[in-house]
Amino acid sequence: MAILTLPACKKDFLERAPSDLIDETKVFSNIDNAEAFLNNAYREVPTLVYRNNNDRSSFYNLGSATDEGAAMWGHPNTSVNFNNGNWNAVNFPLDWSWFAYYSSIRKVNVFIKNYSLIPEESAGQSVSNKKKRLLGEAHGLRAFYYFMLYTTWGEVPLVKEALLPGGGDAVNLPRTPVKDVVAFIDEDLQIAIANLPPTHNSADFGRFTATAAKALLSRLYLYYASTLSNPANEKSRWEKAATAAKDAIDFAVTNSYALSKTSNNNKRAYERIFLEMNNPETIWSSASPYEGDGSYWDFWSGSLGYNGWYGEGPIQEMVDSYEMINGIIPVTGYTADGEQIINPTAGYDPAHPYENRDPRFYQTILYHGATWKGRTVNVAPGGADYSTDKARVNYFWRKYIEEDHNLFSNSGNTTRRFILFRLAELYLNYAEARNEATGPDGEVYNAVNAIRTRAGMPELPKSLSQSGMREKIRHERKIELVLENHRFWDVRRWKIAEQTDNRPVHKVNVSTTGKFSYPVWSNRVFDRNKHYLFPIPQSEIDKNREVLQQNPGW
Repeated sequence: MAILTLPACKKDFLERAPSDLIDETKVFSNIDNAEAFLNNAYREVPTLVYRNNNDRSSFYNLGSATDEGAAMWGHPNTSVNFNNGNWNAVNFPLDWSWFAYYSSIRKVNVFIKNYSLIPEESAGQSVSNKKKRLLGEAHGLRAFYYFMLYTTWGEVPLVKEALLPGGGDAVNLPRTPVKDVVAFIDEDLQIAIANLPPTHNSADFGRFTATAAKALLSRLYLYYASTLSNPANEKSRWEKAATAAKDAIDFAVTNSYALSKTSNNNKRAYERIFLEMNNPETIWSSASPYEGDGSYWDFWSGSLGYNGWYGEGPIQEMVDSYEMINGIIPVTGYTADGEQIINPTAGYDPAHPYENRDPRFYQTILYHGATWKGRTVNVAPGGADYSTDKARVNYFWRKYIEEDHNLFSNSGNTTRRFILFRLAELYLNYAEARNEATGPDGEVYNAVNAIRTRAGMPELPKSLSQSGMREKIRHERKIELVLENHRFWDVRRWKIAEQTDNRPVHKVNVSTTGKFSYPVWSNRVFDRNKHYLFPIPQSEIDKNREVLQQNPGW
């Protein structure tokens, strides 16, 4: 069995691997080699900047495929294709993930098959705890990859053993019903929970933990209870999702995870979550630093006026979603002429559209007039951030970007990692599931208000109906979890993407006199008959035409 040869000098656990090509027996007769083998199964854990194919030639974030943002560059096979509906079973964004996730699953299956070969002792010392941990990680990773496959394709082949290509009919497996895929993921996660610690030390930062397993169970059952997987709206699924979320919250809090808080010398508790390697709110983050230890995102989404590449940015609809500080959404839509439809009770001033907004707005988005890197952002013609070399929405992401990183000298950078699970999501998972199971009781209010209070926003209005609370929770997820690759899947599992992603979206223009206007940026396309699930790659269908069935519409 070939082991990838990687530099051994880096400290990240993914970079530790044996330097020789050795067979399976030798790999698994040494616990360090076995660990290095399993490390390679972490390589497809998502990072902030997704790749669109296996050679990593193009990058984008899934936020640009939703009503959060837009890609400024029209690379082939990126989020732009999601926006315009120009994708098919032969060529589509994320088409690589089918092969990547199954490749990772096969690595895990090989590890589990050979697990018994790993000794209990090494150099005369017991390594049973380490061996136990590795088994937990293997099952946790397999569960995670199957969750990603289920989220993307629904029914998928369930491969439980290390099958070899060309090994006979067993390789050509049919798609497994969703309920059985979900049950298998649950089984793997229970094994992970039984074998893993709730946290790791800094040397093993990024490894799967028991807390991450419980967080994944929460997300799994939330998705399984949602409309896409639960068209009959079976209440028992929502009850199970609520139980899983509450269990995950209690377990996390007991093990010292906590919502990021403001302090006297730093009021930006929300922004810090995404810049601090060891923020107490982070449950699991990407196994290795995303491109350039964080610097790639700074360049990719950074403003042109600061030597960024401006690969993507927020659209006006995302900006409009931020409430005023009084808790009222100020802009509810646009006329055909591009005029804002303003809520008259919000206290919104169209001449000063960025004043008195949700504090998370200022920690997430850079806008005309914001202060950044010691000067004022100016997107008006002739302004320091204005450029005619590409079309632009005239907003920039601030979230995940290190302000002290000088993009001209490439100095001042700090290592950041993409957050996969954090405590705030669990509160919102619990609120959503419990609201659907029992209605908007005090537990639901407490969960949502914990997030809003931390953000500096007023608590939700009393006496909301179940449907009213549903809309509040969905809105809160959009704001709190923006740019974390939740919205893309949320609007699909709720089956509302045919509204959110099938319409014109807008940008902002600022004249030299300071007048704001909101022309259409693009006309988004979403086909409700096929876009809720991805097409299985046509090459897979062609290889297994008698066994593997394509998703509807593709």
